[in-house]
Amino acid sequence: MHPNAKVIAFFDEDVTGWKGVHQAYQVREFADDGILLTAVNLPPSLVAMTLPAHGRELGELMAGYNHMITAGCLIEDTGSGRVRNIPGLGPQVFYQLTDGDADRMVRGIAHSAELMFAAGARRVLLPFDGAPEVRDPGALRDAVSRPAARKSLELFTVHLMGTARMSEDPRRGVTDSFGAFHGVPGLYVADASLFPSPIGVNPMETILALATRNAHRLIEQRARHGI
Repeated sequence: MHPNAKVIAFFDEDVTGWKGVHQAYQVREFADDGILLTAVNLPPSLVAMTLPAHGRELGELMAGYNHMITAGCLIEDTGSGRVRNIPGLGPQVFYQLTDGDADRMVRGIAHSAELMFAAGARRVLLPFDGAPEVRDPGALRDAVSRPAARKSLELFTVHLMGTARMSEDPRRGVTDSFGAFHGVPGLYVADASLFPSPIGVNPMETILALATRNAHRLIEQRARHGI
């Protein structure tokens, strides 16, 4: 599910991150370690919701919104989760971060904050429960050198994958390699549910490619499905 963590950096100059191309740059230098860095400036409501403050303190932080960059890391995780149907609630996702992925996440947070200081940030808020803000690379190194409990990490994700993963073997996957549901003729899947593993990057282009490929297959075999 690509766990994500963010750092919030404050600059002296106006940033106005809502202008220009959204999420136009990524740092893939650490891709071999399963870490992708990016900057995605969030709208004020989402930033305020996740800041470790309230009341006047929150208001003072949000007053600096125009000087703020929200950056962070995406992790190609090694763990997995389950989707269960809970009576009265419906489908619910259950997931547990592994210790190895937590360590990778801390490295990604450190890289993200280093990047912000290199770009001129004056202070950075880290996504650790109770962590003080850091104002220089030295303080950052001290902050990330201490072991971080998994429960102390402020994480989020927008890339749920693999709940209907592809495999020609029905025991290993929900669909075949073209998204056709095993045992349900005419039912196809064409989104990130098909992925047999996390892909480590934003999945939009992969989803589009799979959907196009599966659509061509469906058209070729439309007679079998009475289309």
